[in-house]
Amino acid sequence: MTRIALVGEGPLPGPESTETRFASLRLAWFHAALQSHTVELFDSTQPIDRAARARAARCDVVVSAGVYGPTRAALALTDDQPLWVDLPGDPFADAQAVGALTDPEVVAREAAAVFLPALARGDAFSTISRRSRWSLLGQLGALGRLARTPLGEEWAWVVPSRWAFGGLPEGPPRRPGPQVRVLLAGSFNTWFDADTALAGLLRAMDAGEVVVEVTGGPVPGHHVDDHHRFREAALASRHAGRFHFHSWVDEPTLARIVARCHVLLCLDRPGFEPELGSRTRVLFALHQGLGVVATPTSELVEELAAGGYVQPVPRGDPAAVAAALLTPGTLPDRGPLRERYGAGVTDPLVRWVAAPERRRPAPEAGPLLELVRHRDALARELARLHESPAFRLLDRLGRAARPRREEPPE
Repeated sequence: MTRIALVGEGPLPGPESTETRFASLRLAWFHAALQSHTVELFDSTQPIDRAARARAARCDVVVSAGVYGPTRAALALTDDQPLWVDLPGDPFADAQAVGALTDPEVVAREAAAVFLPALARGDAFSTISRRSRWSLLGQLGALGRLARTPLGEEWAWVVPSRWAFGGLPEGPPRRPGPQVRVLLAGSFNTWFDADTALAGLLRAMDAGEVVVEVTGGPVPGHHVDDHHRFREAALASRHAGRFHFHSWVDEPTLARIVARCHVLLCLDRPGFEPELGSRTRVLFALHQGLGVVATPTSELVEELAAGGYVQPVPRGDPAAVAAALLTPGTLPDRGPLRERYGAGVTDPLVRWVAAPERRRPAPEAGPLLELVRHRDALARELARLHESPAFRLLDRLGRAARPRREEPPE
């Protein structure tokens, strides 16, 4: 039996947790796969202190589940143990999307600080699609790790999203009547095209009896204004009464909202993230029995559209969105999806944990890790200094001493 340090973002999902998020689901899928071993859970949203490092030091392997926070925390917890790095989506494509709304230089440096050490040190990797696996292998190759690996040895495995969503059971197929109730579920993140979604919904409302249920909301570090702008514009429209906003909700509330919906709308913005990432909310909607209207940009949605599970629409086309929402199709048999995305998706992780191996790291791994750990230690020290009573007093005195700006006369 292996003792595993499993690093995720936030707690495992449960009935009292807020709406099921990808980060908590990813952690739950990995946690369920490793139940034959001893698992120590670590929450990357909490400080990695001396006690956490001591717990991790007693583990045989370290496994991350999730992208940014879990990767960073797993590196901070790892000593000489074999390390599995989970990158469900390309982190540098994610950085491009985030950099579009802030300083791209800062975002690029931060992404390099987190992910280059992981790529240089990791012993095994998981991705969420075949496309992102190829991207990952290219990054490992650029670091020289593939050239130093014997032929035939595997580096990275595809671990897609699983047909399991917290405590929510699979739902029956939803068949719309004269009214079509549309679900917008999850985060208004950097790659969700809220503008086209609103324009398409309003067109559909002009032409038919369409109602919208909006769960989820803004996410820190993403387009935090998108949800606010969407809500304000929707409630200012002539169809304001057809929009129902619920924010983040717990699982029982989410189940009640989804049960009265017929179709999920999921639209992508331009960028590389949609091509290299996935769309777990689409799989969730199918699990709950909803039809789906979506842009077939990601590998998952493209495959589901080819199987007749998704009505594909072009990117940035409100007219196509409206037409698809007003003509929802019939959901095909979901048996193939239960099999394709069942518990077996995590088999590569289970096999690796049973016989974990250390690989030869890139020569840069040691110096990179030391630099990042030194930087993080300085950042923690600076944060403690800023929170000290002396610093707060000096800050107040400094602000009091600044000359006040004269207001211009009206």
